[in-house]
Amino acid sequence: MTHEWADHRIFEVEDGAILYGVDHASLFLIDSSVQEVINRWGNDPTVDLSKVSESDRDVLEGLRDIRLLIPAGSAKSWPPVRFDPEEFPMSTMVLEVAQDCNLRCTYCYAEGGSYGGQSRLLDSETARAAARYLVKESGDLKDLTLVLFGGEPLLNMPAIKAAVEEAEKMASAAGKRLLVSLTTNGTLLNADIVSFFRDHRVVVSVSLDGPPDLHDANRPYASGKGSYSKILPQVQALLENNTSAVAARVTLTPDQWSRCEEVFDHLMGLGFHEVGIAPASPISKDLFPDQEQEDVLLQSFAAMARRFSRAAREGRILPFANLIELLGRLHMGQTKAVACGAGYGYLAVDAGGEFYLCHRLAGEKDFEVGNLETGPDPEKIRSCLGHVTAGKDEMCEKCWARTLCSGGCHYENHLRENTLGIPPGSSCNFILRWLQIGIELYADLRHAGADKLLAQFEKRTGC
Repeated sequence: MTHEWADHRIFEVEDGAILYGVDHASLFLIDSSVQEVINRWGNDPTVDLSKVSESDRDVLEGLRDIRLLIPAGSAKSWPPVRFDPEEFPMSTMVLEVAQDCNLRCTYCYAEGGSYGGQSRLLDSETARAAARYLVKESGDLKDLTLVLFGGEPLLNMPAIKAAVEEAEKMASAAGKRLLVSLTTNGTLLNADIVSFFRDHRVVVSVSLDGPPDLHDANRPYASGKGSYSKILPQVQALLENNTSAVAARVTLTPDQWSRCEEVFDHLMGLGFHEVGIAPASPISKDLFPDQEQEDVLLQSFAAMARRFSRAAREGRILPFANLIELLGRLHMGQTKAVACGAGYGYLAVDAGGEFYLCHRLAGEKDFEVGNLETGPDPEKIRSCLGHVTAGKDEMCEKCWARTLCSGGCHYENHLRENTLGIPPGSSCNFILRWLQIGIELYADLRHAGADKLLAQFEKRTGC
């Protein structure tokens, strides 16, 4: 039988090379002899195994067995088969309980928490209705996620309590498992709120950007006063009393990207269980990074990868969320047919009870897809998805990372291309280099025999 090459890429590493199969996100450490055979035959459009030398045939048959050589004419086409949003039951709801905030973060994509409209709070009855909708429309799913978001959600504890208690009651009656998570700026935490989170096993992330000078520059009150000193004692009470792991969620502007390691160490020193660091969305051209700044961020992430590797060799997990999530996907060989779950069982509900394609697009009328009374409109969801993915199939068709990225974050693309007028693909180079850091780390960990450690990350495969 004649075979052809499946799409693949070879990454050179210190002690060999990594063979990456694009279709299945499969990874293999290969030695120089295998690489020589691939180099010898890789430029041939087809390979007839019966006509190659015996020594090369052994290697090529091995590559056939791992689906890098496939029967001629059977290569997978891109894009993959598209899904119908209507076929997906509700699995995750992001509930905007407060479209208001007491901070004025310099990089806020939600325009001070109001998402471009009037500041408002979700009323408790609508919160309960949203919780009921999540459970009722979940079909046969056993696991549901309710995300409480803002603005600053703790401005509206009545709605939080109403949503959580209603969702728990409904989920319990339906025999489903419910995960509730919440992201807060930490300024309004108190003993009663911490007790509620503990009693209801709410998974909490605190937005904290590192040492006082850095955090206060990013996350001041409306008065301009920094918020670090107010947050710290509240966070300590949360860390000491919550039964679930508490994560720090960091956002850094391009001029701060050289401080990633320092920020991580500072937050771990405060007692957080995990730290994730995100570059600020370029809500204005002032926050759009240049090549040198992207290089600095990638160097910082590469340094975190080296620390991750050293910790793994000592049997420890470095709790750097960015890498844990990526390693989990690589370990599972998880590929993406779509960029994220937005519209496919995942929707946001704003403080007025309107559905949006995702929480980051709340307030954008073009992405409003229904309301709690009438339910989401499948046709509007299809239209929104068509809009945010327009042109991506052609752009991604030849990219080696297409099954890991699938076009990237809808909001980030919308922001860059429609708000800032930047040509499509402006974030591709950064994403490719970041994925390569993860792939090289994964190969390094497998080479070091860290399989049991990697298996612990398999559940970290979210949006």
